[in-house]
Amino acid sequence: MVKSTLTTRDRKKYREQLLSLSNRLSGDVAGLEAEAMRVVGQDNPGFDAPAHQADPAVREAEDDVVRTLLTSEGHILADVRIALARLDAGTFGRCEQCGRAMSRARLDALPYARNCLRCARTVNEAETN
Repeated sequence: MVKSTLTTRDRKKYREQLLSLSNRLSGDVAGLEAEAMRVVGQDNPGFDAPAHQADPAVREAEDDVVRTLLTSEGHILADVRIALARLDAGTFGRCEQCGRAMSRARLDALPYARNCLRCARTVNEAETN
């Protein structure tokens, strides 16, 4: 793989952004995991859940949202960690598919991007078909 063409200053900026994002997402994921493990009434000590739930469908929908967010944020956190590893390896900022340098606009918008826009579109099209 070809090494990145980013400056030392650019790499430092992206490292700071990625570390900040990793720290935030780690906290979010931990909170979502705790929420997913929560038992009805547990968040209100001394409160006994009624024998019949007023609306179990609402609780199930809330659980689905928590699971979806946990999965999504978990994937982003994994991508952030991979981007940090690419920074350490000197390949950050290069598309994993074609090896070309990604635009700074792309990295500014999505610092954990693994592919340039062209390759990302190709991957997304393949996944949706």
